[in-house]
Amino acid sequence: MNLLSFMFVICLALFTSCDDEIIVPDPTDPIGNSGNGSENETGTNADEGHLIVLSAPSVYNNYYASVFDQIIDYLANFANLVDGKDEVIILADAETLPYLEGKVPAEMLVEANVEDIWIRDFSPVIPSRQVKFNYLPDFQSASVSNLIDNSFEDWFLDNGLEYGMQTDLILDGGNVVDNGSNRAIITDRFLWDNPELTEANAKAQLKILMGVNEVAIIPEVEGDATGHADGMVMFTDANTVLLHELPEPQHTQTIQELEAEFPGIHIVEVADYYEEDSWQGFTSACNIFVNSVVTDEHIYMPTFNSEYDDEMFDLMQANTDKVVIRVPAQDVCFMGGSVRCLSWQVKGANKEAILSW
Repeated sequence: MNLLSFMFVICLALFTSCDDEIIVPDPTDPIGNSGNGSENETGTNADEGHLIVLSAPSVYNNYYASVFDQIIDYLANFANLVDGKDEVIILADAETLPYLEGKVPAEMLVEANVEDIWIRDFSPVIPSRQVKFNYLPDFQSASVSNLIDNSFEDWFLDNGLEYGMQTDLILDGGNVVDNGSNRAIITDRFLWDNPELTEANAKAQLKILMGVNEVAIIPEVEGDATGHADGMVMFTDANTVLLHELPEPQHTQTIQELEAEFPGIHIVEVADYYEEDSWQGFTSACNIFVNSVVTDEHIYMPTFNSEYDDEMFDLMQANTDKVVIRVPAQDVCFMGGSVRCLSWQVKGANKEAILSW
C-alpha cells in the first residue's frame, strides 16, 4: 500500500469514529518526520533553530496591575538570557512597549494586542508544525477564553502567519510536552475536555495532528486547576523524560503509561520540593523545575532563589547534551506558571516571517 492510500485509510477510520473535523497533514510528509530535520507544511526546513515568543501584560490590564513591574522585569531578563543562543521577541501593545524599551534591544519588541501573558496555552503547539487547538479551558469562562484566543489569532493571521494544522479539539498548549521529533505527552484532561473521544481514538487523532508516532496520556495532578503536563514532565532529549515526583496512584500510573507508549524511554525522577500556595485560584509553580523551555541546543530552566536550584541544575545538566541556562522565575512562579508557560516556540516559515518584519 502506498503512503497516500495508507493515510486515507487512517483518516477514514478516524472520521467514522468521531464527529470532530481535523485537517489531515500532507501525505507526502511522513508522520513523525516533522521537527526532525524534514520540511514542514510550508516547505521550510524545520531544523533552523527556535524563536521564543513572549507576551507582555497590557499596562491597562487590571488583573496583572499589582504584578505588572515584576512580569515586565522577568520577560526582559529572560529575553536577554536567550539573546545569542536562540531568537526571541516580546509582544506588547503600544502603551506597554515604553516599559520594555531600554531593557532589551529594540529589535526584540513587536507591537501586538494579545490579551494574556500565558501564551503557551493559546498558541500553536509543536514548534516545527504549528498545530492550533481550540483554546477553551474549563478553569475560566468561555468569554474570557475567546477574548484571549481571538486576540492572538487576529495578530497571527493579520500578519500572514499560517497554522500547519487546525482543529476544534480542545487542548491547552501547556498540556502538550513533546520531544521535538516523534513523541508527545498530555494529561487525561484532554479526555475530559473532549468526552466524545475514547483514549485510543484520542491518541490516534493526536498522532496525525501533531505529526508524532507515539502519544502518552498520563493522569493529571489532583488539585491543579489547569491539568497541564508541563508541570509534571519534560524531555531533556528524544529518549529521556524528567518526571516530577507524584503521589500514588498517579506516580505508578504515569510511569506505566510512559514505558508502555515510549519503548526504551529513560525516566529520571525529580524530587518534589513544591510548597503549596495559590494566587487568584491558581496553584503556584514555584519549585517546579520541569517547567522548562527546551530548544535544539539549550534548556532554559526556571530557578526560584531556592536551596534546590543548584541540585536541580546539576540533575538536568547530567541528563542532557544541551546547555542548561538558569532563568530566575521567583517573581512570577507564584501566579501558577513560569518559564515554559510564559513562552511560545516557533520554527520554520513562521519564525522566518516574524524575524523578517
